Amino acid sequence: VLFRSVTLSTAAHPCILAMAAPKIRIGFVVGKDNDAVEDPGYVGDTAFLADLPGEYRTHPETKEYGCSKADGGMAHADCAIPWWIKKNHGAECEIDIIRGDLDLDLDRLKSNDVNFIIGYDLINTMFEDNWRERKAKIGSALKDCGNIWPTWEVQEFIYYKSRYMQACQAAGIPMAPTIYAFQGDRSPVKLLAEIKARGWKQFCLKLSFSAFSLGFAIHSLEEVEKDPMILKEYFEEHEGYPEFICQELITGFKYNWETRCFFWNAEFQYAICNKAAVSSESGEEIISAGKSTQEPQPAEFIEAARKIGKAALATLPKQYNRHGAEIGPILFRTDIGCSDGEIHDKDFTWKAGEKTFFLNELEYGGTNYFTRHVPFDNIPLWGEHYFKKAVEVMTKGAPIPDSLALPVEVAEPAAVAEPAAVESTPKAAPAKAKAKGTTPKVVKTPGSAKARTPKSAAKTPKSAKAKTPGSAKGARTPKSAKAATPKSAKTPRSAKAGKSPKTAKTPKSGKAGKAAKTPKSAKASAKKGKATPKATPKSAGKRVGVSKPAAKK
Repeated sequence: VLFRSVTLSTAAHPCILAMAAPKIRIGFVVGKDNDAVEDPGYVGDTAFLADLPGEYRTHPETKEYGCSKADGGMAHADCAIPWWIKKNHGAECEIDIIRGDLDLDLDRLKSNDVNFIIGYDLINTMFEDNWRERKAKIGSALKDCGNIWPTWEVQEFIYYKSRYMQACQAAGIPMAPTIYAFQGDRSPVKLLAEIKARGWKQFCLKLSFSAFSLGFAIHSLEEVEKDPMILKEYFEEHEGYPEFICQELITGFKYNWETRCFFWNAEFQYAICNKAAVSSESGEEIISAGKSTQEPQPAEFIEAARKIGKAALATLPKQYNRHGAEIGPILFRTDIGCSDGEIHDKDFTWKAGEKTFFLNELEYGGTNYFTRHVPFDNIPLWGEHYFKKAVEVMTKGAPIPDSLALPVEVAEPAAVAEPAAVESTPKAAPAKAKAKGTTPKVVKTPGSAKARTPKSAAKTPKSAKAKTPGSAKGARTPKSAKAATPKSAKTPRSAKAGKSPKTAKTPKSGKAGKAAKTPKSAKASAKKGKATPKATPKSAGKRVGVSKPAAKK
């Protein structure tokens, strides 16, 4: 019996993963202080967090890490998820919780096989005192480590709002009327002129590399014309930000639901609907996540938001692992607004009184998961997703080492008649075969020997074919030669080349009926158990960009 090596995906064969490598080291970059798990609203069991160290818990007032549970330290979703993985997949992986403001640097990221941004990222540095220095350091680590997910290219696509917004506009995804003010090519006077030219009455300002509404401002055209210092002071205060996003104010936005859809691998997971505090009777933000104690989620809004969100994710840059295999989008959240008021932009045709859904924001792993608001335990959901994604990143498209290749049984090629010795080509014409289907076909063999093989003979490698001599009257192929080769049989590599064995000799006995010898090259290949050529992933060679993970042994 012959064996050959087969290239398989270890993602589909976790047992091979366990044999092939030590535990995967998975890093999680954390930094949340607003997504508490040990909260009365959380519906899951928090027992697994009983031994979570205080270094991963935040103080209820200062929001700083390093507060024990006994002292009121809170565990948030970004630390709870890796801790859940540790408890449920500890035999398969090692977890490294990296506090963004305390532990994050290039060496720490490189010490892991895979790293996920799940709480802290480059935007957080903008809130720190020495933000310029911190932004440079953290940005360099995220860019150069080569094993961060989402990749650096995808991160920048989100950090710079103009990139995903322009990509979505080009794809026909509805968005509010927008003006981009880029650093080095902006001024209060220029922006004001553009606002007037578009016909806006009210507008809002946002910052790229920002969160928690930092830099968000609403103004009317009338007030900034009366007081030019409003824009001038805004520009001076935020001069360090690479771009401003200026949009016409959508009046219906604050009165309608904003629908936030969570996706994994671009597949919908769940949605959160919320209304701004200014539109509620209580003066507090209203959140609807599906609990019976909350307002019902509007089906119309969920359906529209899912459709727009899915289309927006299609604009994301592609990600590839070190093996060249494409890795789908990780956790993304799309925030969808609704307009039903009057739009003044000269190029827009949205009608007052009609609902128009549009993309407002696009966020990724570091966003709020609304863990205490959903009617189900979302920690196991995200924990399982992140663990499986780590395995996918490490193994998708990877060839299995020869020492671990699974053997596949391949039947021995069927024996065929060995040609009798012929010193020269007979001058006399061979006798005609009377039986139908047994007329021999003449083919040249090495040297001067000529041989024939009946059509009914089983298929064999080209280099191993032998034929009955033309001078043998009515010679019939031995029964052993008629045995059909199983469909699973593979032609030896040497046979595929179509070459005849260099040392093939015509037997001295000249007797027909002996089994043809298997070519030496085929036997050698079989004995050594050589693997078939490993398939190169279709995406191999594609440019991953600065974020393509570096190869690891």
